[in-house]
Amino acid sequence: MLGAMGTVAGVRLRRGRLLGDPLKALLAGSRGVWMARGCDLCFPGRKAVVFVTGLCDDSCFYCPVSRAKLGRDVFYVNEVPVASVEEAVAEVLRTGASGASLTGGDPLVALHRTLDVARALKSELGRGFHIHLYTSGRRMTPEVARALWEAGVDEVRIHPTERSLLSRVGMVKRYTGMSVGVEMPIAPGLEELAIEAVKTVEAVGGDFVNLNEMEIVEPNARALLARGYTESGERPFTVRGALEAVLRVLEWAAENSSVPVHFCPASFKDSIQTGNRLRSSAARDAYWYEEPTPHGTLTWGEVRGGSPPPGLGEERGGRIMLPPRADLLETVVRMYGGEAYIVEAHPTPSRTPIVSERRIA
Repeated sequence: MLGAMGTVAGVRLRRGRLLGDPLKALLAGSRGVWMARGCDLCFPGRKAVVFVTGLCDDSCFYCPVSRAKLGRDVFYVNEVPVASVEEAVAEVLRTGASGASLTGGDPLVALHRTLDVARALKSELGRGFHIHLYTSGRRMTPEVARALWEAGVDEVRIHPTERSLLSRVGMVKRYTGMSVGVEMPIAPGLEELAIEAVKTVEAVGGDFVNLNEMEIVEPNARALLARGYTESGERPFTVRGALEAVLRVLEWAAENSSVPVHFCPASFKDSIQTGNRLRSSAARDAYWYEEPTPHGTLTWGEVRGGSPPPGLGEERGGRIMLPPRADLLETVVRMYGGEAYIVEAHPTPSRTPIVSERRIA
């Protein structure tokens, strides 16, 4: 808990009003349920990110989605491209996730694919597998909301690209049993919309508000700079003043609302969420000759060329794969020729991208 009368980024904090750490998460609210279930799964890296499509009806100036995805009907799971719903489910299974987020773009633009993914995940992994979905709500109707619920979606996060879309929170709550709330970026100038979101969620009996620290990255940097936003000197790749903005909203929410309001810093996504997910995937998917690293990568040895006998290691594309032990690899090269390398890569099915490759013999 933050201090009795401490100060963070120039904002005074009172005992018991806010919980957390500005580098990991900050929370305000008084219902006893601090975060949405999807966020609970995100912290330990147990959530698979299913990028259903890059198609979207909106053109948000702050959108951080890469140009390779945005506006394209592409399909990924944890940055691994997949060609079908079956491949998507197989990739979720490979990583051992306990839940999934359906995101984009806007998954409702590819509604049939979204419904097929939700049904397939629930069928394969059971009713306890948690699914949450991000959408602007622009295509949300009572019929769509019911279809999502019946397909197995547990939680909907409305991203109000305009104020009128806040009404979709009440619509989803009225016609389904899904958990529903608002998730939106926060930066200077967005405090009023964030407070309106908290008021709306409380008025319609919604469940949460999530505020994400606005990031400044290559896809959105030009648009943000044109609007006067700059990068924070203390918090890399984030908009200057975003932390101060969210603290103003959280202090208001702690004083005026019982709705759980959660701040998700960019630093959490980069260093904790993604790292935990990679470490979990690496530990689960390692081959016998691979060793997981503390960074969430896998490392192994390769002997290339020479004439090692069959069965010495696992042969892949003319390379002999062995544990990443320098003494073992040097012995093999000394006896049978060739070159030995220790390779480190991300735990994707193809083991790319390669992080490092070091010749040792």
